[in-house]
Amino acid sequence: MLTSMTGFGRASERHEAGQFVAEISSVNHRFLEVSVRLPRELLGFESSIQQKIREKARRGKVQVRLEVAWAPEYRILELREEVLESYLGRLDDFLRKIGRETTIDPSTLLSLPGVFEAPLKDEEAWRVELEGIIDTLMENAINAWVLMRQEEGNHLQEAIEQQLDNLEALTGEMGVAAEKAKEEAVENLRKRILEVMALSEEAVKEQRLAQEIVLLSDRWDVSEETERLRSHLLKFRDSLHSRDAVGRKLDFLSQEINRELNTLDSKVSASNVRWMAVEGKTTLEKVREQIQNIE
Repeated sequence: MLTSMTGFGRASERHEAGQFVAEISSVNHRFLEVSVRLPRELLGFESSIQQKIREKARRGKVQVRLEVAWAPEYRILELREEVLESYLGRLDDFLRKIGRETTIDPSTLLSLPGVFEAPLKDEEAWRVELEGIIDTLMENAINAWVLMRQEEGNHLQEAIEQQLDNLEALTGEMGVAAEKAKEEAVENLRKRILEVMALSEEAVKEQRLAQEIVLLSDRWDVSEETERLRSHLLKFRDSLHSRDAVGRKLDFLSQEINRELNTLDSKVSASNVRWMAVEGKTTLEKVREQIQNIE
């Protein structure tokens, strides 16, 4: 079963700490490249998220984005009134000491260290809780992402198998057409040589005639090329049902198929055979476009 490198998955998780949302998107790429974007508070989870993605993909450019809308009680800092009062008291004492009388606006002191602090909580317990939230979130997003890639892979497989059917039919037609063209070419050569023999003052040996016919017959024989084409197409079809990542293998096989089609195009001068070879290469190009997205 084929798996596409193109896919998208999204999951959300509501928690007392806020709303967590994860999105995974991927496109085709020669190697596996994973990038993760996280809020500052969750940067410590980047390596574990990277690992989860690498367990599910072998090729492709994957982007993971995780966003959090924190609940107010987890986001809003608490005002430490006793710290602010201490700052004000010390400033009043200092101003009296230097003999200045002025009123201090408490708002000017709000940015001083310790005036605002995050709510106190058990950091270890909080990390364990966060880890559970992210694990569930990523599992749901990854499942949706993998499912879409598999569904896209099924569509690709159907389209490729249809083109393979066309290529197999063309291979058979080219073999028959090339054999017929070879017979006609041999007969035309025989006639031309006999005409030359009739006009020549010197006798042309019958052995020379036989040699020319054999050489022409060999040049026009495409049985080896069509047999290799059938073999490559059979291997291609078998690979479509493999559970392994076969994108690179299919790309190699498509190059081999193209090589045989080029040989057929150049080997036989019959126009109908050459047009079949061109049609075969056009069909193959459609296959190659499809396999660019296969993992």
